Amino acid sequence: MSVFWDRGYHDASLPDLLEGMELSRGSFYKAFVDKRGVYLRALDVYIEDAIRKTGEILHANPSPKSAIKEAFSRHIEESSGTEGLRGCFVVLSAVEMLPADDDVAQRIARLFRRLQDLYAAAIIRAQALGEIDPAADERTLAKFLLCQIQGMRVLGKAGADRDATKAMVDFALKSLD
Repeated sequence: MSVFWDRGYHDASLPDLLEGMELSRGSFYKAFVDKRGVYLRALDVYIEDAIRKTGEILHANPSPKSAIKEAFSRHIEESSGTEGLRGCFVVLSAVEMLPADDDVAQRIARLFRRLQDLYAAAIIRAQALGEIDPAADERTLAKFLLCQIQGMRVLGKAGADRDATKAMVDFALKSLD
């Protein structure tokens, strides 16, 4: 994953992958068949991890609104400083591979649907507890939050600093009031 994340799919060579994975050429082909198989598996692992982490955070706090704020706070660190400059593997994959690659497009669309579902469920729980206005459309609000997160990841890649990112988070979270 790190090789593709740092170099992109097209610029990652087989020697780069062999070195990064600490595999011989024979072991690589036995396990993965080709570069594309490794790339799709790396993307799957990243996506599964993102869904798992977000779900854990959104379910960890008895206050769903606070849980959403905690989930967003995690993105402050991921979207600023050295980590922010590295960017988001999914965003980088989307920019490099879409719309031409249907397999990648399906994976990214699935990730975004799952994240929207997680945020929408947290919003519904918060509405039931009176933490968020019950008149707010949970799907629209969830999509808005996801757009803010992905936008922060892009700005982080362009060098946004922590204070600017925190200000964006604070502003976006006002939509929950």
